[in-house]
Amino acid sequence: MTAQDLAVELYYDGAWHDITADDDVFTAPIVIKRGQSDEATQLRPASITMQLANDDDKYRTSNPVSPLYGKAGRNTPARVSVGSTVRVVVEASSWAADQSQDFRRTPRRGKAWVDFEGGGLLQRVGGWTEPLRSPFYTYNTTELTDLVGYWPMEDPRGATSAFSPVAGASNPTLFGVSFDSQLRPPGSGPLADVVLADASTFQFARGTGTSTTGWQYSECVYMGSLGGSFFTPVNLLMTDGSAVSFSLNDSTDTTVLIASDAATNIRFTSTNAWPAGYQWAGRWIMLSVQGSYSGGTTTIDAYYRAIDSDDTWHVSGTFSGEPSMLYRAFCSGLPDSSTFGHVIGVANVGTQMTNADRFTAFKGHAGETAADRFARLMTLKGLNYTIIGTAADSMPMGPQPVASFPDHLKEIISTEDALLFDDIDDIALVLLLRNARYNQDVALDLTPTDLPRPPVEVTDNLGVHNVVTASQRDGGDATAEDSTSPLGSQPPPDGVGEEKQTVDVNLDDPDAELAQEANWWLRRGTVNLPRFPQVTVNLGALDADKAAEVDAVEVGDVITLTGFREYVIRLFVLGYTETIRPADHGKVRRTITFTCAPDQQFVVGVWDSTASRWDSATHFLKTGVNTTDTALTFRSLSSKVTWSTTTPYKVTIAGEDVTVTSMGAASLVSGGYDQVATVARSVNGVVKSLSANEPIRVATPGRWAL
Repeated sequence: MTAQDLAVELYYDGAWHDITADDDVFTAPIVIKRGQSDEATQLRPASITMQLANDDDKYRTSNPVSPLYGKAGRNTPARVSVGSTVRVVVEASSWAADQSQDFRRTPRRGKAWVDFEGGGLLQRVGGWTEPLRSPFYTYNTTELTDLVGYWPMEDPRGATSAFSPVAGASNPTLFGVSFDSQLRPPGSGPLADVVLADASTFQFARGTGTSTTGWQYSECVYMGSLGGSFFTPVNLLMTDGSAVSFSLNDSTDTTVLIASDAATNIRFTSTNAWPAGYQWAGRWIMLSVQGSYSGGTTTIDAYYRAIDSDDTWHVSGTFSGEPSMLYRAFCSGLPDSSTFGHVIGVANVGTQMTNADRFTAFKGHAGETAADRFARLMTLKGLNYTIIGTAADSMPMGPQPVASFPDHLKEIISTEDALLFDDIDDIALVLLLRNARYNQDVALDLTPTDLPRPPVEVTDNLGVHNVVTASQRDGGDATAEDSTSPLGSQPPPDGVGEEKQTVDVNLDDPDAELAQEANWWLRRGTVNLPRFPQVTVNLGALDADKAAEVDAVEVGDVITLTGFREYVIRLFVLGYTETIRPADHGKVRRTITFTCAPDQQFVVGVWDSTASRWDSATHFLKTGVNTTDTALTFRSLSSKVTWSTTTPYKVTIAGEDVTVTSMGAASLVSGGYDQVATVARSVNGVVKSLSANEPIRVATPGRWAL
């Protein structure tokens, strides 16, 4: 590869500028990192480190005579390309100007340079430690229109007034409430407890005295026992002095809606029995009231829906005349020990207070898939992204907590068992779903002649977890244990001893899914194979076609090593480090070191597929055979576990792979059930005699985890 094949570019003045064309890349290696550095779940940003020649002081960002002054600096995009292929795109994180002790610009002596470092989007978002606002707050402030007042009531403990993001709205009176409640709806942060019967007053930004359309109001409440009493959770005052109230009569199981004029004359009273068995106490309720005007008549509608209800109920009434606008809301009619929040008013009418999307946000988007949550949060932050896999098949998640953006990403990753990494040619993130990791096609096959040296084989306990606890965010856990396999929790030499792991998850249905999640991670942690943590390829030693295959390998792909061992080594690419040494006698030297883990953790069983077979832990060789015998008797202790008579398929006995070309039916004998197999021996090159009682396993079993 010639020097002209390497391009290092900076983005400024609305375009990419190739600085290698001006010999501005110094002779130190360019190092690119993408994906993970090991099997841990840390979020590692993509990165570039390189040196820029700076004899002319061009790349010192504080130099006022540099053509880059005011254009290049923090977060300047940079990218490296080889040929026409972009290898990484980052944002500048450091420009460190340095020079040799003997450097002189005139006459030229020594050298000066700038050590450049840049990181992918993960680097930027990794510093966002401030918690995201709650889903309900986010929906109310981004999706509702014509806001005239909003008090989330998510204020910190000890606050003396309620914050409102709406200019002009105020909270003139705060009585009898305590912020930072232990109670909250799933889509909210902590709200305010009512500790006295008299609570807050909320004053909306004053509008005109009347409205040709109407208004809407909403709040959410959690009430203790009503005790057969009469309570009024909604008291509204209009700019003309008229009023609307919505009450609960626990003695008659009815809701009561009352509208009065400025002189307190009752315009209407409307009652409605709530549904049989409906419980107001002990559950979160989303309340809303609307005043709408049409044809000289104002209609007042009150709606209520519990957090765990599929239905919205309402009561309504009408009066002649045009409505005025919201002025004040009084939260003084709630029983003691209630909790309330998200007091909000808008100057329009319609369904935006009661629509399904708002209720979904009220529930914290519970039930949305991991892929959909990732997409929604990335869109919320204005970030580019790609999702690989079937989004609808990703794990349904529980309510979105109040947490930082990086913590949300980590929770999505652990719940879904996804892989998250920086895109290769954009400032963007890529989420590789679990279902996209299953049974992948091989992206690259390497043989001994393709590599400068064989990869190191490691047999250790790194990544081994035989006692796995899946811990649900809001409480509860499930533990799965392997106590029988060679990597099980029994003491050596029968196992490896206890190797514990806790995986924090946020599942939509923990009762049904928590045990399965623990079992999945257990299977991930008990793959009984050696590791090949790093595979290094020297692209300069490869022909053009093979080098192009190496370049095409992406984080999350599968590569294989053929001819290194008695079996094909199948590896999952967690990440890689690419080292580019600039021109040496007109040539650029490149190596790529792939960080890998055994891919068998993602070789999963598929129903009705002949490529996926149940493995057996109860079969063994009945009698010993020499190196060439082709008639083998398989013995099982159970008639319910037998080998298929549909052949061929491969099994492994003491490290030797044999292909079963014919299999007889199981017959009952003393001591078990026998099947006589005709096999082709030593198909993986292992030639050995086989002893009686050697276990027989499927050569490439599907892993049935869930």
